[in-house]
Amino acid sequence: MLRKKYLSDLTDSQWELIKELIEKECPYQGGPKIKLEEYREILNAIYYINKTGVQWAYLPHDFPPYTTVNYHYMKFVKNGLFERINDHLREGARETSALKKMPLQV
Repeated sequence: MLRKKYLSDLTDSQWELIKELIEKECPYQGGPKIKLEEYREILNAIYYINKTGVQWAYLPHDFPPYTTVNYHYMKFVKNGLFERINDHLREGARETSALKKMPLQV
């Protein structure tokens, strides 16, 4: 079921920049296997909480359970994944900006 988009959600272009990083950083290590798209929803939930300031337990029901989101948030903070995601997104934005500023060659 498709859910309503929130302003805090990753865009498709942002997701394309970081999904390989997520695949590499979050290998299957036992327990229930999480699909790549589920990680996108977990990140969207974390960004929603960050943007709105809502408490974990008040996370809207169309996101994964708040206990799952909190577990992954703590794991990502501990292993520095958010810094690497930020680096990837910043590099992608810089490359896009540089391409826009390049003069046309005739």
